[in-house]
Amino acid sequence: MKNQKLSQLRQQLDDIDEQIIALIAERQFNVEQIGNVKLDTKSPTRDYGREKQVINHIREVAEQKKLNPNIAQKIFELIIETSLSKQEVQKVKNSGYGHNKKALIIGGNGKMGQWFAHFLQEQNFTVEINDLAPLPDQDNFIADITRIELNHDFIILATPIQKSVEVLNQLQQLKPNGIIMDISSIKTPLRRPLRSLHDSGCRVVSIHPMFGPDSQLLSNKHVIFIHMGDDAALQSAKQLFQPTMVERVEMQFEDHDRLISYVLGLSHLLNIIFMTVLAESGEAADLLANLSSTTFDAQWRIAANVTHENPDLYYEIQKLNQYSPTIINALDDTINRLKSILHNNHQQAFVHLMHQAREYLTIREQPYLKK
Repeated sequence: MKNQKLSQLRQQLDDIDEQIIALIAERQFNVEQIGNVKLDTKSPTRDYGREKQVINHIREVAEQKKLNPNIAQKIFELIIETSLSKQEVQKVKNSGYGHNKKALIIGGNGKMGQWFAHFLQEQNFTVEINDLAPLPDQDNFIADITRIELNHDFIILATPIQKSVEVLNQLQQLKPNGIIMDISSIKTPLRRPLRSLHDSGCRVVSIHPMFGPDSQLLSNKHVIFIHMGDDAALQSAKQLFQPTMVERVEMQFEDHDRLISYVLGLSHLLNIIFMTVLAESGEAADLLANLSSTTFDAQWRIAANVTHENPDLYYEIQKLNQYSPTIINALDDTINRLKSILHNNHQQAFVHLMHQAREYLTIREQPYLKK
């Protein structure tokens, strides 16, 4: 009897789950209709005020239904993100910016190259790919760019940083008419070839997408745009992202690598240190996972994501940035200060460091709370 009762209850759960999925699908259909209205009225895709209303209402309903409002909020934040992603794709497809335009992506079979290929195809660009080898059944692959007419509106370099230097020098000889755009994470090694390209009459712009190839929703993401002396090329590159919710940030070439040494260099180093200490600790990973805390779990997830990134790219980001030694020295100095504080029982100094960090970090809040 108990097994029969358990089966009945599980069947009821399955039925409820199907109803939930059906309602989410119905909600997504409604979201698409709203997206169409936004396109017709040229309304922004994201409305933080409306999101706040939705979240507050969901929390109220959850409390009425005796459900943890924090759980309800997390569920609906994911649903809202999915809805926004759907509307963003609608807007990108509707832009038609790539109509009758061509793009060549050098290194187009890498992860970011594939992201750009998909992104441009959504805007009706005709996309061609150049890389070391084609993917299976790839009919838009170009094996040798010296044997084709480089009549593309955009030529995007999605190659490793050091390889990009070679490609830029090659393009200077080929002199294409379209806009040449690198997406490298570190810019200093590219300074001379980018300047030489511009001086030779080529159209050049440098950008840095501050997100990975798995990103679908570009809200709260950033793309850095660096002016290389061609106003029209810069504006055309920015236009690529106009239909999205991405933050388009202009930056001086000289500032990029210094700021990126903190945003990428420091964060990468901390996670590499975290995972290396654990991997070399001699402690079993499953034992630590079973004893984990909220902070450990969060850090573990971030570090786990880092371990699946391209280690050669991460090495380039550290090695090729002239500001990396400054970051490493700052890390070393901070560790030594903490060792001294703990060794000398300076509790107030420790508390001061944490308060100082808390004050500095308060700038980052949930978007719909700060709007």
